[in-house]
Amino acid sequence: MVISGFMLITVKGKTETVIEQLHKLPGVEVHHIEQGVKLILTLEAPSVDESYRVGEKFKEIDGIVSICLAYTNFEDDEAMQHQESVIKQ
Repeated sequence: MVISGFMLITVKGKTETVIEQLHKLPGVEVHHIEQGVKLILTLEAPSVDESYRVGEKFKEIDGIVSICLAYTNFEDDEAMQHQESVIKQ
């Protein structure tokens, strides 16, 4: 499981529409709205590749001005497990 946290900034007046579009994406949950335009959300995906695919769809949503990845946690992702074992060697 890959869990990522984002802050998105939206165009004033389009925040609700952006949230509706985000909720259509798998694994996306909006947690907080700040000042009517800043969204705090998480994205949960089974793999790094799937997380990337879903995150790329943020770019297609009309009304998003800025996308900031705040953190990513790789839990049991096979690609990351392999990478970790290579680094240890």
